[in-house]
Amino acid sequence: MARTIPFKLITPVAVAYEGEAELVIAVGTEGEEGILPSHAPFLTALRPGVLRANVVESGGTKRLEFATSDGFMQALPDRLIVLVDQAVSRDQVDLNAAHSELESAQGRQKTLAPQTAEYALEQSAIDFANAKLALAH
Repeated sequence: MARTIPFKLITPVAVAYEGEAELVIAVGTEGEEGILPSHAPFLTALRPGVLRANVVESGGTKRLEFATSDGFMQALPDRLIVLVDQAVSRDQVDLNAAHSELESAQGRQKTLAPQTAEYALEQSAIDFANAKLALAH
């Protein structure tokens, strides 16, 4: 079995990360999903959360963490691709902005009926703001 797998974290505006990973854990719609090298073909939808990866850089292993929004993860035996709307590293998190985003989304959600698409969109915004706050702490 290979020791690493080529890994890309892609947003609509940039490749947030590209390199070799020993392990990648993302928050799927059914819970956390961990991917190792030589994983069987796998495709899942992602919900907002903290993506964690053990990546190999400069001959050593480093823990990489991003707050990610909704997206998809595709694992193939020879590569792993994560496509998300947004990916924010720890040093990119603005705590004041994240708190403001959380409060705004919670306020908007209170005015909506559950079981609607708008309510679900606000929940996604709440989850992403909470992921950024969790990452920053």
